[in-house]
Amino acid sequence: MENNEHNPVVESLRQEQKTQRKEERELTPDQKLERALKDTFPASDPVAEQVPITPGAAEETK
Repeated sequence: MENNEHNPVVESLRQEQKTQRKEERELTPDQKLERALKDTFPASDPVAEQVPITPGAAEETK
């Protein structure tokens, strides 16, 4: 089995996810609401802010 610790694709994905999490934390409540509206339109479901999680992942601290 290949060691994914030094795989450039895996490292690139991890870096991209880290950047996305940082950008998400920096959004204002209004920006989060705007994103939620865009993500749910034109569905009939009520608007809800989405918080992506990874099962089994350690929680990030600020």
